[in-house]
Amino acid sequence: VATKALLEALPVAVMVINKALEIRLVNAAAEQLLGLSSGFLLRQNLIELVHEDAALVSLIHQVLREGRGVAEFGLSLGGPKISTQQLDVRITPIVDDGDHLVISLQECSMFRQIDSRLVQGRAARSIAGLTAVLAHEVKNPLSGIRGAAQLLEESVPDSDRELTQLICMESDRIRNLVDEMGLFSDDRSFQREPVNIHDVLSHVRKLAVTGFAADIGFRQQYDPSLPLVFGNRILSTPISFCR
Repeated sequence: VATKALLEALPVAVMVINKALEIRLVNAAAEQLLGLSSGFLLRQNLIELVHEDAALVSLIHQVLREGRGVAEFGLSLGGPKISTQQLDVRITPIVDDGDHLVISLQECSMFRQIDSRLVQGRAARSIAGLTAVLAHEVKNPLSGIRGAAQLLEESVPDSDRELTQLICMESDRIRNLVDEMGLFSDDRSFQREPVNIHDVLSHVRKLAVTGFAADIGFRQQYDPSLPLVFGNRILSTPISFCR
């Protein structure tokens, strides 16, 4: 009784489990942290509360195997019956009792939560910076390629102008793809619009006959009744199908 009263007075969530990971004792702080009553918890195996491959389960097996306590800070704990939380966890074997372990759970300190958010913020800024550098390095030569194609268009025969126009269109497409990479670094929404699928397929055919399918004949037969589709003109999927 004295031991249970002592556990109930602790502000830290405490559970006692056996080797089979069956919960044998919980205090009021554990009930509050997990959002479950002691009557319910004492009928559960820990595996029923958290995912079987959770880091907490691995730590428990480590303590059972090595016979000494461990501590893990900022551990993500969640499962089918408890919401995911970032917790500081300590697991200790009970002295002179090799069959039971004491698990203490405590919410991460405010300092640790702030530090975690700062790390995430630095990672996001790194992605944004990389995207900006990549956009600059790709778009500059694209402008030169497009300009050269426009100059060539003025001097080539009419039969070859379709190729120079294709170079300009592909340069514009790559530039738009680079611009859309900014979606990974800010809050812009993905831009979609009504697209004529016939135009997309016709453009893919032009790319194919000037590249990987130069020795293959194509026959175009489109259904004029097809409506516009809502999307964008990214061509990677239809080109993959064509290949």
